[in-house]
Amino acid sequence: MDPATLTAVDAASARVLADGMSDPDPVFVSRLKADSEAFTARRPKVTADAEDARILRSVLMKPESEHCAERLHDRGERLTRALAKE
Repeated sequence: MDPATLTAVDAASARVLADGMSDPDPVFVSRLKADSEAFTARRPKVTADAEDARILRSVLMKPESEHCAERLHDRGERLTRALAKE
């Protein structure tokens, strides 16, 4: 992502969320809003061009979900790599 900005992070998160849900092999994630101060404290090279950005998150809460974790992680990585190639 170049340049790395909060608005670009937010847009990429929205795209991965939408693409994941509409894929023939869907993967469902959610987004969490992070304010610019908290975000740039962890990622100082990202330009704070907005008050906040929504980032991807996924939580597997049930113990029986453990067997799906690796597959879901792989799906998420493929979605983000596809977006980065555009």
